[in-house]
Order: sequence, then C-alpha cells, then structure tokens
Amino acid sequence: MLGVNLAFMAAAFIIDSPEDVFGGFIKIITSRSILVTDYIEVGGVGAALLNVSIVGIFSVAMVLRLGVKPGGANIMAMWLSIGFAFFGKNVFNMLPLTTGVWLFTKYCKMPFSSYYLSAMLVATLSPTISEIAFLGVFSPVFEIAAGVILGFFVGFIFPVISAESVKVHGGYNLYNMGFAGGLIATMLATLYKSLLGIEITSASYVSGGNNFFFAVLLYSLSGVMLIIGLFSGIFKFRTEEFKSGVRKSFSGFLKIHGHSGRLATDYYEMYSNSIYINMAVLCSFGTTLALVLNAQISGPILAGILTMTGFGSLGKHIKNVFPIALGAVASAYANQENPAALNQITSILFASGLAPIAGMFGWVWGFIAGFMHVNVALYIGDINGGLNLYNNGFAASFVALFLLPIITIIKRDWHSAKDKYR
Repeated sequence: MLGVNLAFMAAAFIIDSPEDVFGGFIKIITSRSILVTDYIEVGGVGAALLNVSIVGIFSVAMVLRLGVKPGGANIMAMWLSIGFAFFGKNVFNMLPLTTGVWLFTKYCKMPFSSYYLSAMLVATLSPTISEIAFLGVFSPVFEIAAGVILGFFVGFIFPVISAESVKVHGGYNLYNMGFAGGLIATMLATLYKSLLGIEITSASYVSGGNNFFFAVLLYSLSGVMLIIGLFSGIFKFRTEEFKSGVRKSFSGFLKIHGHSGRLATDYYEMYSNSIYINMAVLCSFGTTLALVLNAQISGPILAGILTMTGFGSLGKHIKNVFPIALGAVASAYANQENPAALNQITSILFASGLAPIAGMFGWVWGFIAGFMHVNVALYIGDINGGLNLYNNGFAASFVALFLLPIITIIKRDWHSAKDKYR
C-alpha cells in the first residue's frame, strides 16, 4: 500500500507541474466537498493524485504506528480511504474526525488500536466539516475552528453508533459505516437547517475525458495484485516450492467463492495473499463494467471501483458481486435511465455492498437486491443533503432491512434465519 501511494504521488508530478499540483491541492482542501465534489474536476488530475497519496500514506502510517496485525479489515479500509480521497475526503476534513475517535478512546480508557477502523472510516462524514469550515458567512478563522470542533464531536460519537448499526442489517450490508454515517449526517443536516439556518445545496463537480489514463492505472493495479497473489513465493529458489505456492494461492482464491461474505468474513485471515487475486479480479471487473457502460471514469467512479477492490479482502468475490451488478444495471435500464450517468453508474458499482445477500440466498435474491439498491440510493441521499460520502452504504442498509424479513418468510426457515441475523 505504501508503494501504491508513493506511485500515485510520483504520477501527480509527472502529469502536472508542481505549481498546478500544489495550487489544485489547495483548492481541494478548501472545497465544500459535499456530494458530488470530484477532486479531479476541482484541482486537476495531479492534485487529486497528491491528495490520494497523502491520505493513503496517513492510513498506512496509522496502522503501522498502532502495530495493527494485517487483516482483511485494515486492507479494505486502506483501499476505501484512497478511493474516497478522489472525491470528498482530504487531509484537512479527515483529521478532526480521526482525532475525535482518538478522544473517544481516551475517554473510555480503551486502546486506540481497538478503534482504528472507526478512525479510518469515520471520514464518510468529511463533508460535514468542510461545509462548516468554508461556509463563507462568518470570519474564516471562526468557521474553520467551528468545523474542527464539530469534527471532534462527530468522531467522538461515531464508534458507538457504528457498533450498534450493524445489528440493523445483520452483517448483510458490507458498508456498515455508511449506515452509521448516514444516521449522523441526517441529524446534522436537520440541525444545520433548523438551528443555524444553513440550507445545504448539493454540488455537481464532475470530471471527464480521463478514461484512458485511469483505465491503464486500474488495470495496472489489477496486474500488480495478481502477481502478488499468484507469486507470493517468487523469491523461493526451489522450483517445487514455487509451483506449490502458486497452486496454493490459486486454490485459496477458489475457496473464497465458497463464502457468503457476510460481515465479518476475513479472507486474509483464511487465505492470506490469495486475496490479492480476488481483489485483482474485482478491480478489473469494476473497471470493465464502467467502460462497457460507456461511463466517464471520474472521482466517484474511481471510489466505487477501489471500494469494490478493497472489499475483495473482506466479503466480496465475483460470484456474489456479479448478480448484484446485473440487477443494478437492469434497474437503470428499467427506469429508462442511461446507466453511464453518474448517479446510475455509482449506484451500480456501490450496490455490491449487498453481496452477502447473493452469497447467502442465491443469485435471484442478489439480482433483486441490486435492482432495488439503485432506486433507493438515488433518493435517500436527499435527506442528509449529501453530507455522507458513503451514501450507498446508507441506502444498502434499508434494502437489506426490507428484504431480509421477506426472504425469511418465503424460505420458511425462521429459526435458522433468526440465528443468522443475530
């Protein structure tokens, strides 16, 4: 991950001049960052890559500093961090939130390492900080200070809310932090309007024309992960050991597909480096899906693809993702919408958060979940004004909450299902 982020940083200065990179980076960290604020459009490709690399390096440094054992959860979180650093999350608006989680651990006298996932994924609420810090009504110093203090508070309450929210969907929504973020963002949006008179307006900064560059980047990442997954024993000099390692890695990749993916199914703990083959397949699938649908690969779409990639270590595989994606694409066509439109393609990519439904109950229910998700995701973000970056995670919880009782009734297996939902 450190290598990936340093490569992004190098690419930033190869693509654009230092003046453009740093100038664009200032625009990024001072933007409102509300949905949809594509940092590629705001600051340029180089500046966006610089932001991604800094956010990514921070995430790597945190898990190293805390001595967190490598696992599917932190691998997923690091990929999610760099994905959303293409739109909505930057080094300014994430730090107060992370600090708030740290303050929570101090208050509870718990080790920060126990809450590192919350500290990394609380950035779903990054726009709530930027919205206040760059409101443009009061003095800049007052607004920034208010935004930072708000970040401390939001980060402080996030761990307990996210811990409880998983009970709502029983682990069938992989984007649990998005549901927690949606609840908090909805409360904040109502307070902004009622108490402060702040009318939150959505943004629409979306880039285009970069398909070739980002397709090459994503397929290259897939290639690197495939090599790591298959040839993790590449430095072994004995031929038989090398061949055995390759067979073992591929065997682990195949075994991953036997799991439903329900939270928390840690593929890394079970199959080690085989997860990188799975992640490579998902990265290639997401990229190809976007290109086949003729979408412009922008910041939000990059976030969708990299999120799908990251969860290849924790819950997703092509077997449980494909029916969800198929249902989501069918929904776009059924609604007589262009699936390449930003709101459609992002919902299609992020719908795979419901992959455990397909993994547990089969392709038909996966198709239905994907179909429903697109429709719900298109409208549910209105209630929190775009303050929650993981809006599709918020939507997915409602789909899961709606579908699971119906599946239970139809399957007539209440006692078994009840145990699964605990």
